[in-house]
Amino acid sequence: MLQTMIFSRMPIILETHDRNSRCSAFTLFELMIVLVIIAAMVTVVVPYASRSNEALRATQDCLNLADSIRYITDLAVDMKRSTRIFLDPQNNSYLLEVASGTDNRDYESLEAFGNAIHYLSKGVRITDITGFSYEGNNYCLVFEPTRPWPNASISLSTKDEIKTIIIRGRRVQIGESTF
Repeated sequence: MLQTMIFSRMPIILETHDRNSRCSAFTLFELMIVLVIIAAMVTVVVPYASRSNEALRATQDCLNLADSIRYITDLAVDMKRSTRIFLDPQNNSYLLEVASGTDNRDYESLEAFGNAIHYLSKGVRITDITGFSYEGNNYCLVFEPTRPWPNASISLSTKDEIKTIIIRGRRVQIGESTF
């Protein structure tokens, strides 16, 4: 009863529309123009985003490989045994190995480093190797604690850029260039 009294005392406001005023909504034509503009923007932005992801993968692979080289050089000093990195450019992979025994001729993969072959990301390729010795279809770089450290370089490339790992003794640095 109380509710009916409250609602009955409220003034009723009727909304009236002027027949001459236009309703503010999008027409189908305006909506299609907006969609065409959005589609054009997407087609321009997507290729740059995929290149950016490829460049990030190449950078990460380069950093991982450089860290692996630093790791095995430090390991050679700490263990007083030869270590090496074994590159397979056909499969875009690398393996870290340590000398087994005293003759430094036999190598075994490092268990502490995952005892596995490390593959580079899709779209990243090993393109240039200098200073490595060639064994079969693969390349290796040996770090011996009793000899001077080698000078070498490895280039990783994508469609748009090349990143080079430069090894000068115990220094490992990364350089890059774009096409």
